Order: sequence, then structure tokens, then C-alpha cells
Amino acid sequence: MSSPQISVVIPTYNRADLLGYTLDALCQQTLPVELFEVIVVDDGGSDNSKAVVDRYADVLNIKYFWQEDLGFRAGKARNIGTAIAQGQYVVYVDTGVLLGSNTLQVHYDVHRAAQYPTVMIGYVYGFEVDHATSKQMSELINPQSADASIAKLRALGALDIRQRQYDELGENITNWPAPFDIFWTCHVSAEREQLLKAGLFDESFTSWGGEDVDLGVRLFINNNLFTMEREACSFHWPHEKEVADHREESASAAERIHAKYNLWTTSFYGRDLNDQKYSLNKVIKIFREQGFKKSPQLRDIAYSAEVSA
Repeated sequence: MSSPQISVVIPTYNRADLLGYTLDALCQQTLPVELFEVIVVDDGGSDNSKAVVDRYADVLNIKYFWQEDLGFRAGKARNIGTAIAQGQYVVYVDTGVLLGSNTLQVHYDVHRAAQYPTVMIGYVYGFEVDHATSKQMSELINPQSADASIAKLRALGALDIRQRQYDELGENITNWPAPFDIFWTCHVSAEREQLLKAGLFDESFTSWGGEDVDLGVRLFINNNLFTMEREACSFHWPHEKEVADHREESASAAERIHAKYNLWTTSFYGRDLNDQKYSLNKVIKIFREQGFKKSPQLRDIAYSAEVSA
């Protein structure tokens, strides 16, 4: 049996049913099974996740690792998975994210063809949709048919929450000033060598959010090329969130990331223009379009960034 080229790393915690859905989708991949492995890292869960993983031992090259429950340690779980991975490319997928049947093939093809170290963002239908849309999704999706479910969600308009940024800034995120801001490990990939070079996830992030963007910053600093591939599609199974309102956690993580790296781009975190919330990349775009003279507020932001650089 040839060595796997892709390692799919899945952290999980007491989500056995959702884990089964994610693994079902991996069984339907067009990429030959000998070219990928699956590594499930249990962050101290107490349900039957191991028994779920064991059910797939005959159809997937799959491993299971359990770590002691010491609180939220998704970064540590992904680091364990990356450390034992054999593949040249690592695909991070969250429990409850179901990949379209051709998605691993797209990851493989993009990385193999890349002339530079590449970070790839997958498209996640139904990700962070409102409650009404989430309820509609539940009536349409089928864990046994990811492709059909994705088609229905596309027709429903249950898009990736980042679609609004793609509409405003374009889907060629290579040209974005801060593409690391959408490096969300619900569905992304990168070269294992580059992940190790960047130091993997900062395990001191032990609350919701931030550990993935933090790693994205280091990959960006190390000149990895960022791309979003819509054909690498997936969907997010609707479920009750561990953190219902994560605005406070996100703001805290953003402040921490800027203090850690002190980049001119991260200095825009938390800035509101005209009392409206904008993504980091949109704020920078507005800054570039308006310039210093048209906005004293933007001038102050730019001055602070220049002084701290």
C-alpha cells in the first residue's frame, strides 16, 4: 500500500453522531483511499467516538487518539494529528463538516500543481447561517449524500458566511492584504512541512477561536500563498454551538494576535468605520480607497500602525 499523500485531521469532543457524518463523507471521496489517511483526535470526550471511528477501520486508513480533558484544547488536538500525520499535505476538517465527493481530489491537485507553498481555504455551505436557514437546512440535508445536500444548500442560498467578503473583495484571496483572517480550520489545508516550520497551533489559545487565524498569520509571514477554491466544497451540519455568541472571544483573540505580531494589517482589528462592522480586509480596502486625508479616523489608525511597526 502506498504512503498517503493527504492527512485529514479531525478534532472532536462529544460529537459522535456528527463525527460519523463527517467520516461517511470521507468514504465517498473520488480520491483513491490509498492516497489519504484520517486522524481523529478526541479532546477528552466521554462519548462513544472511538467506537464510531472503529466502524470505519475496514474502509478508511483511520487512526484515533484521545487526550485528557483539560478544557478546550482544539489547537493541541490538531497539533497531535499533524505530528503523527504521514501525508505531505494536511487537511483540517471540523467534526460536523461533510466534504463533497471530489473535495480531497481538489486539495490534492491544487497542492501538487502549486509552484509555491500554498494554503487552501475550502468552501463551507451552511456555515454560520441564521436560525431560520439552519432549520431549513435540517430538512434538506442527508449525511449519506454530501453532493446532493450541497446542491440543495446552494439552491437555498445557505452559503458560506465568508461569501459576503468574496462578493466585496473578489475570490482571488491571494490579492487580499490579510488572507489569514479567513484561515478557519473548519475546512483548510496546507503543506505539513510549512505547518511544522510555522510552529503549528499556539496551544495557549484555550478558549473559542483565534488559534487558527494565529497560525494563518505565521504561514502568511512565511510567504505561503493563500487561495480559496470553491470546488473544494463542503457543508456544515447544523447543530447547537458550544459558544452561541462568540463576538467577545473573537475580539479578545484579535487583540491578542495584534499584540503578538504587531503587523500593520492586524492593527486594523476591531476598528469600526461609520459605526458599521467590517471584516479586516474590508477595513483595509476602505483605508486604501479613502486615504489619510479623507478620514482623520483612518489617519490615526495608520499613524498608530506606523509607530508600532
